[in-house]
Amino acid sequence: MRLLGILAAICCLILLPACGGGGSSSSTSTITVVGASCNPTTINALGTSQCTASVSGTGSFSSTVTWTASGNGTINSSGLFTASTVPFTSQVTITATSTQDTTRLGTTVITVATAGAVTGVMATCAPTTIQGGQLTACTATVNGTGGFSPNVTWKASSGIINPITGVYSNTTPGTYTVTATSQQDTTKTANVTVTVVNGVNNVLPIVVDGGPPSLVAQGNIYVNGAFATVTVCPPGSTTCQTIDHVLVDTGSIGLRLLAQGAAGGELDPTSFPLQTNAGGNPIAQCYAFVDGFVWGSISLATINLTYTNQTPAEVASSVPIQIIGDPRVPSVPSSCSSSGVDESNLSVFMANGVLGVGVFQQDCGLACTSGTPPNVYYSCSGGTCTPTLQALAQQVPNPDFVLPADNNGVLIQLPSVPAGGTTTISGNLILGIGTQTNNVLGSATVFNTDGRGNFVSIFNGQTNSCSYIDSGSNGYFFPSAGYPGLIACSGKNSSFYCPSSLLALSASNSSAANTNGSTGSVSFNVGNANTLFSNNGGNNIAFIELGGPHTPVNGCNSFDWGLSFFYGKPNGVFTGIEQQPVTGTTLVGPFWAY
Repeated sequence: MRLLGILAAICCLILLPACGGGGSSSSTSTITVVGASCNPTTINALGTSQCTASVSGTGSFSSTVTWTASGNGTINSSGLFTASTVPFTSQVTITATSTQDTTRLGTTVITVATAGAVTGVMATCAPTTIQGGQLTACTATVNGTGGFSPNVTWKASSGIINPITGVYSNTTPGTYTVTATSQQDTTKTANVTVTVVNGVNNVLPIVVDGGPPSLVAQGNIYVNGAFATVTVCPPGSTTCQTIDHVLVDTGSIGLRLLAQGAAGGELDPTSFPLQTNAGGNPIAQCYAFVDGFVWGSISLATINLTYTNQTPAEVASSVPIQIIGDPRVPSVPSSCSSSGVDESNLSVFMANGVLGVGVFQQDCGLACTSGTPPNVYYSCSGGTCTPTLQALAQQVPNPDFVLPADNNGVLIQLPSVPAGGTTTISGNLILGIGTQTNNVLGSATVFNTDGRGNFVSIFNGQTNSCSYIDSGSNGYFFPSAGYPGLIACSGKNSSFYCPSSLLALSASNSSAANTNGSTGSVSFNVGNANTLFSNNGGNNIAFIELGGPHTPVNGCNSFDWGLSFFYGKPNGVFTGIEQQPVTGTTLVGPFWAY
């Protein structure tokens, strides 16, 4: 239509005498007044002022203007004036000129005050030693007199640095100089040295394979369990033990290993020193999971999470760990045994240990440091163990948190699983978030948690405010809320759902209240557990459709996003540790991201 109109106009132009013989009229427009104003009218050197123009006229006049400044600064096409440095207070004339009639203009005056003097610049970078590809955040402090500018420009002798924010990275090992230069007085600079080292091996392989071979041989299969191998040594010793099939668990905190003997584990505890209190009494622990508890000693160990003979590994020295079923401490006290099922042996625990890498720094936190001791840590004397308080430094820590680097969280990467399940899946537990090139958040959505490590999941209209992401759970566990078809299995598989056909479901996740406001929907399937477990002759182990019922946690509705949730996530699943920042961002744990 626009093309035909243009052609018609052209034809009419060519055949002008035939276009009509009536009289014609033309309209005119004039500019009468141009005005200019700026806000603020007084600024310091290097400051800015926004200028606006008012144009009056007759007819269909143009209201556009061009801007000019008489000196001591620049003004852009939008009327934003930026002052330069002036040796003494000066006045700048700002002019707005009509683009239709350049004889019509308006002026106003801005006063530019001296910026004072910059006397010095100080700079720091944290951390000052980084691994190749890691970010460090550099900050500068400018000192001076009067109304000086606090702004600096950043440069680096090598690598990449944001000239405004000071975030620096480099992939090549070496020592480099980062320089902050005052924007007001370029003779004032500050240097800081950043050392880049070869990246530590931060990848811990994990496998979903059914669990410890001795149990698999007996037909006791752990479905949807992600396992890693961990090396531990007595502090100061090179005589180490490597423990396989340690469950990777983002829903708990701490390294806990089953002792040899009655517990049925692989760890020989005899060379690991017991942790004792001021009175010399050994410390034991009753650690509770959703479905039971484990009892054992608190001992000290050096943890090597990514053991390798070729590259530096992730090692934490003299760390408290729990040795489950350690015969060196008395038997379970009644205050612990009354809390649920005793899982302190291999036949019930179904793993040689657990690597708890959740969102907290310690396994009990401030609740165990003052007041009435909860039934968590115990002081043992004369064959009796009684609850005791435990300082944060003596509590079992998140193994990632106590590493010298890559210690702000973890990333779990697992491939997709075909419908109906498969036999074995391999993936990685990557230590750190945003600390190396293999653990950047990328496009992952970050969901902040509350102080209990929970966020919000809404399913079938029910709000589950105490929800969490838990690689140590082997499926989606959530209340059915009357959803048609979500029926629990009968018999030995009663912990799972057995719908008559595959159900395509969805839920929405959101950050905990009063945090960062992230939201996102999740589509997932739930199948019949009896059918899934019989697929492929009963040999399948990894399932993306496995789900089951879940009861409220301490009276709070909960959705447990277990290992089924982790399969095939494009960004992987991140677990951010409380109070630990992600360099180069404003993010601070605790959070989940995927």
